Amino acid sequence: MNIKRRIIRPPVPKFNLNEFETNSLDLLPIEIQIKDSNCNSSILDNNSDTSSDDNQESNFNRKKLSAIVEEMKNQISLLGLNEDLLKIALQLLQPDLLSELRQKKYTAIAIAIAGLIAAIKQTSIPITQREILAKISVSEKLIKKILLKIHNNYKLEPVVQAFIKSISNKLGLNQRFVNFCVQVFNKIQQNNLIQGEHENVIAAAIVKYSGDIIFASRGGILSSVIAQQAKCSIGTFKMFHKKVMENQYFIMQTLKSLS
Repeated sequence: MNIKRRIIRPPVPKFNLNEFETNSLDLLPIEIQIKDSNCNSSILDNNSDTSSDDNQESNFNRKKLSAIVEEMKNQISLLGLNEDLLKIALQLLQPDLLSELRQKKYTAIAIAIAGLIAAIKQTSIPITQREILAKISVSEKLIKKILLKIHNNYKLEPVVQAFIKSISNKLGLNQRFVNFCVQVFNKIQQNNLIQGEHENVIAAAIVKYSGDIIFASRGGILSSVIAQQAKCSIGTFKMFHKKVMENQYFIMQTLKSLS
């Protein structure tokens, strides 16, 4: 009796890194693509120097991307984040941007961390930049430089709103309070009061401002409690809170919306 042995195949990986290296990110043509093209050999021979340079550039980009991917995977595992962030982060690091970052000689780990932070902001995950940087030995100043290049089309609203909701939920505050905080945030934006402050800092100041109005009879919400839930220093968010409180037009707008 012949018994056929069943071959157990490993599961299909969630992310095909080879595909990311070529199709998704539209990197420079690799050597195989050059061979498969309709260009005849004489053209390739006449431009051998240029072709060689292109191949070297392409190989360097692939190696650089592979190093960035490995660093991202390591950090995702270390921070206990969702693996889907890898794909989002890679989509943000377009070939032109990678080429620019290469010219600046940024390290793979710095690009990887900046890419992850950008992806986290896009998905509105309430985790702070400080939490991520606390576990690695990369300059925050360097990360900010790379983030500035990535965040050309970055939208602040969903991230701040995610932090507002997260802080409010941890304090046991309901959706009506969250909605009021969002209205306050909109007024703050209309008055151009945000000038580079971190999202959790903005959210903390808004929760403090809103809580002091709504729960005035109870003395408002303690700054130390908000700072703990927002994972920022009291001094940092108080500076932004003070700037908001000093804008009389904003205060009038807020009080008018309550009436």
